[in-house]
Amino acid sequence: MRTAIFGFCVWLCATVCSAASPFDGKWAGTFIRLAPAGNQDVAITVNTDQGGKVTGSMTLQGVNGEVPIEWGYVKDDLITYRVKVPGQNGVVLFVYLGKLSGDQIEFGRRPDDLTVGLLVKGTVKRAQ
Repeated sequence: MRTAIFGFCVWLCATVCSAASPFDGKWAGTFIRLAPAGNQDVAITVNTDQGGKVTGSMTLQGVNGEVPIEWGYVKDDLITYRVKVPGQNGVVLFVYLGKLSGDQIEFGRRPDDLTVGLLVKGTVKRAQ
C-alpha cells in the first residue's frame, strides 16, 4: 500500500512539475504601427520552464529570419520578454509585455531605450 501511495505521489509531482504554461505554443497576430511603417504581422513561439522562464523565438514581418527571445518570464496571466531586432542603424532591443485572455495575448512593446520609439500595441492568437 505504501509503495502504491508513494508511486502515485511521484507521478503526481512529475505531472504538475512538467505541466506546460498556458503561454506555451505558437501564436500569430499583428502589431498596429503608425504610418509610414504600417502594421506588422508576427509569429511567436513560446516555451516556459516550471520556474516561469521564457524561451522561444519570433518572426516579424520585414525582418529576415527568426529573432530569439533573449530573456523573459511569465507570472500568472502576464508575460514579459526581450528580443534583439536587427535594424537599419544596428540592433534594437525591444521589450514585450503581454496579458493572456483565453486564446489570445494583448501585447504592448517598445524599444528598451525609452528615449527612442513609441509604445506599440498588438494582439496574437493561438495558432492552430
